[in-house]
Amino acid sequence: MKCDIIIPIYNSLNWVKMCITAVYENTNACDIGEVILINDKSDKETTLYLRKISKQYFNIRLIENKKNLGFVKSCNYGMSIAKSDYILLLNSDCLLSKDAVGKMMRAMQKDKKIGLLCPISSKAANISFPLLPGYNYQSLNTLFEKKFKGKMFDACTVVGNCLMISKECINKTGVFDEVFGKGYTEETDYQFKAHAQGFKAKVLIDTYVFHECRVSFGESDEQLAIRKSHLDIFFKRWGEEYNKKMEKYKKSDPIEFIHKKLDKKLNKPNGKIIDVDTLNVELINYINRLIIDGIDINVSLKKQDNINEVLLFSPIIKDK
Repeated sequence: MKCDIIIPIYNSLNWVKMCITAVYENTNACDIGEVILINDKSDKETTLYLRKISKQYFNIRLIENKKNLGFVKSCNYGMSIAKSDYILLLNSDCLLSKDAVGKMMRAMQKDKKIGLLCPISSKAANISFPLLPGYNYQSLNTLFEKKFKGKMFDACTVVGNCLMISKECINKTGVFDEVFGKGYTEETDYQFKAHAQGFKAKVLIDTYVFHECRVSFGESDEQLAIRKSHLDIFFKRWGEEYNKKMEKYKKSDPIEFIHKKLDKKLNKPNGKIIDVDTLNVELINYINRLIIDGIDINVSLKKQDNINEVLLFSPIIKDK
């Protein structure tokens, strides 16, 4: 079994670099069919990088949109050309952890009726779990795998930052509704359509990925208005069914389950802890890169810094 990984890309070069690096550093080569990069009319710097990286790996397919089509159309095109048994839709600001793809495929193979599956993430709506002090996103993935190996919950709403869909589900359900344009709610609408075809949607809690959220489009008033309009469309279509599913979900919430299981039995981090007075950009970038590459590392600070940079780790604060 193999998985085609589809990454729609619009600018945000630094995140694109980290995302692609994490794919290849943390995924077994035998699990990958193709990595389909869809450049949705990005800036020149991002475009040149994508052309360069696509020549370095034999299984990268680079698609260059002649105009900006938006997230949904880019995903749909990727799904239409993907050939593997499983397709992973991956946001360019989402970083895969060690063997995330393999674990997700193996989980879906246990039940052919699972059409959609997503992991736990740092920022992923109702399946968000923050980094714990002393853990980076890779070591938290390792902890989850140890505590919850193979455990799945029914999804109330799947989240599209890291979403695996079986090819069989795509063949029977089709692709995303393009009324959702640049994105938001399209994956949940699709989930309910897949349910009508007899497919299940699951959350795999032994797998944790890092997601920064809305890097390409931000939080403008326009984006907020788009998200509201998409929610209106969704609830007109699926409101009654969604409400019933949410009531059931509340009784078996994967995030509550994780908190309860980890509350008193939390393993202490085993990785290397570096004592520093403060964090600067250079040190943060260096540690982030090591973490993506699978090095278990974190820092201990004397006091909480005001940090604006993205951290793939949660420091231990001594004076807390």
